[in-house]
Amino acid sequence: MEIMSELGNQLNSQDLDTVLASTFKTVGGRVFPDLRSETGLLDFIAVVNAWRSTHAQAYGGVIPDTGTAYSVTAGSTDTPVDLVAASNNEVVVVNAISVTNAGGAAPIAYNIKLGDTILASGDAVPSLSMPVALQYAISVSKGQTLTVTATSGTASDLTAHASGVKSCQ
Repeated sequence: MEIMSELGNQLNSQDLDTVLASTFKTVGGRVFPDLRSETGLLDFIAVVNAWRSTHAQAYGGVIPDTGTAYSVTAGSTDTPVDLVAASNNEVVVVNAISVTNAGGAAPIAYNIKLGDTILASGDAVPSLSMPVALQYAISVSKGQTLTVTATSGTASDLTAHASGVKSCQ
């Protein structure tokens, strides 16, 4: 008969795909190392190692074979659309962004934001794809969505593209 620690009992009904890192703080709380807590500490170490090996195999570096191309067309002027949105336990490192103005009439002004923070703004020239200058790679986690907004011009002619790779999944 195996005796399960209190920590093991609290996490018993969850699987590694759905457990969030914040769960460890909620369930673990403060830990006072003494002989009575040894089983719980060993369970905690095992759970954290299992979570890390499932979700953050590369210790925060990029995870091989997870590169993705993202693309979205703006719907209407001044309405943000999601370009990159991360799921639970997921971090996407965006390393390139470009915009395309498929129309031939006039430039389209745009903003690219991470959450409420503007990362780039500019004018997409007609009938041309243009890179968006990034000074560094952008990490997108759940709760911070990378969006594009057409602020003037024919919004439906603006398409934004991004290239990203996961560092946590």
